[in-house]
Amino acid sequence: MIKTIFILVAAIAIVAGRPESKILGGRNAALGEIPYQASLQYWGTTFHFASGVLLNSRWVVTTAQGVFGRAGNSVNIILGIVRRDVTFTNRQSMEIRIHPMFDFNTRHNDIAVIRSAAVIAFTTTISPATISPLFFDIGVVADVSGWGSTREDMTNEAVILQRASVTTVACPASDFITFNPMQHICAGTPVNSTAPTVGICTIDVGGPVMADNMLIAIPFFHDPRFCGRSPDGYLRMSFYRPWIMGNIPLP
Repeated sequence: MIKTIFILVAAIAIVAGRPESKILGGRNAALGEIPYQASLQYWGTTFHFASGVLLNSRWVVTTAQGVFGRAGNSVNIILGIVRRDVTFTNRQSMEIRIHPMFDFNTRHNDIAVIRSAAVIAFTTTISPATISPLFFDIGVVADVSGWGSTREDMTNEAVILQRASVTTVACPASDFITFNPMQHICAGTPVNSTAPTVGICTIDVGGPVMADNMLIAIPFFHDPRFCGRSPDGYLRMSFYRPWIMGNIPLP
């Protein structure tokens, strides 16, 4: 009896000590593993509102929803970290360019680029991503990362950068957004699936989605009721690449 109780207590302790599923089904990222990931925070605060992706020594791409209506110098770009409570390399923004056809209500063309006020030096933990010109179909395994909520109820935002593998799927019908297959692709847990939940959640928007070491998308939408209950929405970089390249002049 005593032996049985000991085994039960030990098992409970092991379960209690396990790390929770992160970014809904991911794991901690190691320093330097995702060197193009930026934490975007409002200048003068430590409030992380979205991720971004470093494209060159002056420019970061992200979603427009987090910077819409903000002054050009109102963002703090933090790079070279996995803990978002550490500001290793930070640069103040000097300009924000939002897609001219962005619609805040429908989230159409939800993309923006941010210019750093100072040149960003590349290191072993800070380097840019390359935008893929290719149109990726369904069935592609990609890596997504961010500091967003780690639970379906949108609580418990991650302090340590999380990464997970997701598989691209056709975007389902949604009560909250209209997907365009040329502009969007979806990934994550299928609707009504019994598979483990994998996907993005709050404040994961704007981060990198990588396949074949290329930036293929950035997340911009998840079900506003619960994270991970249906596939998440991503902006195709193949569609937005011309606009991005036309708006990030050489440093």
